[in-house]
Amino acid sequence: MLTFFCIFAQSFIVKIVLKQSVGQYIGKLMVRDHYNQSTLARELGISRQMLSYIMLNQREISLPLSLKIESLFSLSEGSLLKIQNDYKIHQYKEKLRKELFRKLEHAHAFWSYDDISANNLPDELLIEKVFVHLDMDDITKLFELFSKKYIERIWRKNMAVQGEYLFDLNVMIALYFFHIKHPETFLRRQEMLHLKNLICHA
Repeated sequence: MLTFFCIFAQSFIVKIVLKQSVGQYIGKLMVRDHYNQSTLARELGISRQMLSYIMLNQREISLPLSLKIESLFSLSEGSLLKIQNDYKIHQYKEKLRKELFRKLEHAHAFWSYDDISANNLPDELLIEKVFVHLDMDDITKLFELFSKKYIERIWRKNMAVQGEYLFDLNVMIALYFFHIKHPETFLRRQEMLHLKNLICHA
């Protein structure tokens, strides 16, 4: 059995983007400008405990406080709230991705793959496996993780070309998620184009 990395080594470059919390960013600013928590809290007019909660990501930063910090450290307006929102989105998507991965594991979707986890699972494979193994509610969650355009592109490339094997499922996907008229005709055409392409590159 080929390992997961052998199968996907030529197809995927795994990009890990580490999002930082607003508290982590403030910590870096404090180090840069030689502040400790007590001094910064006093400068901002808040308790040291509140500042500690923010830095530990246990409290969200308010608009007035973010503006004070941006002024103190000469940051652009809104930059801290953007970091906070980006981090919340990142955390939400990571949680959702892990939930889908656990459901796929329970459905034995990765029985033929070695060394696979939620962290190294390529987006294309996640999309395909969710379509094939999970229910409608889980499929709709893909549209919280990825753009509809990207999901459709992966579906067309990896699934819509597989002919009878996934034909009924693909008809449902084409109609319900991508609003494709005459899905049977569309799928037959996709399969023929795929076969023609394979012959041309043989």
